[in-house]
Amino acid sequence: MTIVIRHAATDHSKPDAEPVDLDDCATQRNLSAQGRADARTIGHAFRRSGMRVGAVWTSPYCRSRDTAELAFGRAEVVHGLERLYPQPDQQAQQRLNELIRRQAPQTGEPNLVIVSHGVYPSILSPAAPIAEGEAALYTRRGDRFALLARVTPAQWAAYRSPAIPAARSVVTLPAGAAFRVAVPGILVTNAHLVAGVDQIAVVLPDGTRRTAQVLGRRQDVDIAALKLDGTALPPLHSGLGLGRARVGDPVLAIGAAGAVTQGTIQDLDHPVTLPGGTRIPAIRTDALLPPGGPGGPLLDARGTVLGVLTTIPAVPEAVAIPVDVARAAALDIVDNPGPQ
Repeated sequence: MTIVIRHAATDHSKPDAEPVDLDDCATQRNLSAQGRADARTIGHAFRRSGMRVGAVWTSPYCRSRDTAELAFGRAEVVHGLERLYPQPDQQAQQRLNELIRRQAPQTGEPNLVIVSHGVYPSILSPAAPIAEGEAALYTRRGDRFALLARVTPAQWAAYRSPAIPAARSVVTLPAGAAFRVAVPGILVTNAHLVAGVDQIAVVLPDGTRRTAQVLGRRQDVDIAALKLDGTALPPLHSGLGLGRARVGDPVLAIGAAGAVTQGTIQDLDHPVTLPGGTRIPAIRTDALLPPGGPGGPLLDARGTVLGVLTTIPAVPEAVAIPVDVARAAALDIVDNPGPQ
């Protein structure tokens, strides 16, 4: 992903001087104590979830540089990021757009992080208004970029959850995710993500690229099973999680490359129409679907699988196929491989 993070919370009682001296932090509005804590939380979230960080760019303002240093321990000042507001400098805009076009990561490569301000390069479109400490996450699709999600400071803090180690069971697919289940060598994902193919490239949490065999698809419930031997992916378990789940319970949705969002269950029997056209009762949450979320697991606070995330058109929140439906379909595929 290309991740734009607005600098963390600042002390608005001490505004920028006129004119500001970019080499003198005393002339600038700087991070507050809360902002410094939030910046450290962002860095902790990346490390805890295993989200890999490549280049870290920052504007020359001290509040941006400090946010990057506190979160990631390093930063490369990219001049021009500070010239996009209040009136954008078109030359700076064009230069930054070209820089991102050349250096934005492809799927499976370490994330590019840009720590700047509420206005950022226009190639990352649509623009998402982000508050201090908030992030906008984009994925590259050819020469264009697509907005995947926004992450608030409170959601960064959610990465501290003990359930996050479950991200080590999740692999990245070209258009989503898959995760290891209790059956040795078996991954579960959405059927629509592997439509029409017998094999598919996957990226393991450590960045290793492998090829998985598509054992079969159950289009009616949007579930597919993949075979991937010879990996150390830990299995995720369902147990009694769905049976004891209640509306209002906290949940975590895990997508590709360790992306995680947090929310609560809104409905355990919500009718949805799956990509294949089937209508089934599903689990609806108020958590945003994480980047690369389709095919990933929906977990309760204990790290137990409640369902398999899927794509519902025009619905940004995480919706999941119940785990009992997904389990039955996956076991059927393992016993009777081939599309149905």
